Amino acid sequence: MNASDRPRIRVGIVGGGAAAVCLLDRLARTPGRGPGAVTVFEPSDNLWRGRAYQRDVDSVLANIIPSEMSASTDDPESFLRWLGETGFSHGVGDYAADGHFPPRHVFGSYLERTAEQARTELAQGDWPVTVVKDAVVGARQRADDVVLTTAGGRTETFDYVICSVGAGRPADHYDLAGTPGFHGDPYPLTRTLPAIAETADVTVLGTGLAAVDVVVSLAARGHRGRITMASRNGALPAVRQRPVHPELRHFTPASLRALAAGSPDGRIGLSELLGLLNDELAAHGAGPAGVLAELFSIEKEDPAARLVRQYENIDSTDLGMRIMQHAIPESGPDAWTLLRAEDQEYIRENHYRAIMSLCCPMPPANARTLIGLHEEGRLRVTGGLWNVKPLAGDGFHVAVGDDSYETDVVVNAVSAPSHRVPVEAHPFVESLVEEEAAEYHPSGGLRIEPSTSRIAGHGRVHRRMHAIGDLGAGTLFFTSGMPSVAERADDIVRAIAEDVEAARACPA
Repeated sequence: MNASDRPRIRVGIVGGGAAAVCLLDRLARTPGRGPGAVTVFEPSDNLWRGRAYQRDVDSVLANIIPSEMSASTDDPESFLRWLGETGFSHGVGDYAADGHFPPRHVFGSYLERTAEQARTELAQGDWPVTVVKDAVVGARQRADDVVLTTAGGRTETFDYVICSVGAGRPADHYDLAGTPGFHGDPYPLTRTLPAIAETADVTVLGTGLAAVDVVVSLAARGHRGRITMASRNGALPAVRQRPVHPELRHFTPASLRALAAGSPDGRIGLSELLGLLNDELAAHGAGPAGVLAELFSIEKEDPAARLVRQYENIDSTDLGMRIMQHAIPESGPDAWTLLRAEDQEYIRENHYRAIMSLCCPMPPANARTLIGLHEEGRLRVTGGLWNVKPLAGDGFHVAVGDDSYETDVVVNAVSAPSHRVPVEAHPFVESLVEEEAAEYHPSGGLRIEPSTSRIAGHGRVHRRMHAIGDLGAGTLFFTSGMPSVAERADDIVRAIAEDVEAARACPA
């Protein structure tokens, strides 16, 4: 059978953000595809950009250096090269200088370009890509295909479906929706900021990267009122140190798999994992003391003092944290899926926030802004948040620990809900669960097979359905960041290609 006689492979992608771009790029780079077709369902106006890289103010920065943000694992410097070709200076010159990290909307433009290039290449290879501006609300798996239904009543059948619905919006923990002065979702900040008076007393709920975006954007706009960042733990993201790119010698995927293969249950214990990490640090002249100190400082050190200390250490001679920040994205996904369940639970319960702070740090420019605001007495960062309620007139009462204060405006920048399923995607995901095609993971998202990102549930793996991004967070832990997304896209396309070849080799 020649290529033109092969049945067309039908692929449906639910969600048209950055993960969809990585999938299209990988499909375009996969040889011997035969004929096929892709349908991308994206109801929002953020096609190819997603929520993370939508058009917004310039002060909303990427937090990964451009040379590590490619949408393609085959071309790791494609974003950095695109920046140069389009006249941007981001990613060149002094790492710590303003402008080294690009605005996220600039990366969104790169994603748009990458997607259109992939669409062109796929169309030329008899793989047209169709975009449907409608939300998928139902899915039904049959023996040899999957049927998707949209809110508009459209029904289409696919050989393979990939769920890439993106991240959820902030949870409204204090039921403030509709209250004057409350902004339930900070993004886009082009919409939120103009509604906040320059002299208003502002409380930002959350102390993560989204909360940092809000504060630095208020400062860029010339805000003159007091700003408070408040969360339960008061933990700010770490400050990204000048990167190093060591060759990993011990904490490698191959070493991790070999260690697991030698154990009776095919799993690794936390002590064994830490032993490999210690060997890796030692191989580069570093020790675990600095890494452990950072891990535990998040609970003990004043947030502002920790911020200043980390900013002053962006060029520290102790490479421990930088080796960790290089090793965790590269080998962390393998390490996590090989850890014993009780050790996974221990890490989630005791160190999740610290790990995310250290592995998802803020750019130095953002740290400078926060430090400057704090030194001027215009910014405070506090933990212990436990309640926010509207006042009888305007404004809000905020309770933190044994203290409380009043504020004019509240911007909700807390992390997305723990189940990691966006509200808009609930009908679609619920239909998968009701059909027993999927099963919720107790730590968030859906259960998936780690090596292929196939959806798993009820004792079996569903070879025609995959999930990418936060939907797999319960299984994979590390799901955000372009390096992780691009690698998962590779896994998915490889699994589909192997499944297609197996079917062709053994036709029914």
